[in-house]
Formats: sequence, C-alpha cells, structure tokens
Amino acid sequence: MGIGMQIAYLGLPGTASLEAEAAVQLLRLQPYGTYFSDCQLVIEHVGQRSGSSLYEVRLEIGTAALALRRIARCVRDSAEAAIRCAFNKAVRALEILSAHGKL
Repeated sequence: MGIGMQIAYLGLPGTASLEAEAAVQLLRLQPYGTYFSDCQLVIEHVGQRSGSSLYEVRLEIGTAALALRRIARCVRDSAEAAIRCAFNKAVRALEILSAHGKL
C-alpha cells in the first residue's frame, strides 16, 4: 500500500496542475512509507507582496507514534514552487530522522 495524501486549499481553488505537482512530489516520500501511511498537504494563498501572490504550503505526516506531525513549511510566490520546496524539506527531514533512528 502506498502513502495516502489529503490536500486542503485555503484561499484558492484546487487545480489539476497543483494536484499533479503534489502527486509527483509524493512519490519522493515512498522510500519512507514504512514509517507513515498518510500525509496532509495544505496549500494556502496568504496574500500579496509587491503585486505578486504568496502561497504557504504545509506538509504533515501521520505516524503510528505521533498523530500528525508537521514536517515542512514553505512560502513562495507560486503554489507549485511552494509545493516543491515543502517536499524538498520533507525529504531532507526524513533522511535525517531515518539516519538517526527517530522515525
């Protein structure tokens, strides 16, 4: 069984391109699928700066030992870039936690 993912959109509509980006990035977490079975991705439009939109993305994982644990957060000027950033941080965090036996 793979990792399940719920996506919540706050302040913006969900789009096929955002879901596709999230699905591609989720594949990067598969090597750590034995440690958790689901994750939640929150994509939020948080306002504007200098005329361009800002998006905050939060990624939480559900583990057996801990209910939900925030593993990454990023703010970028595009939702896609924020998604990639959050998953980059998540992979790094999972690598470190796994190496130290803390997953």
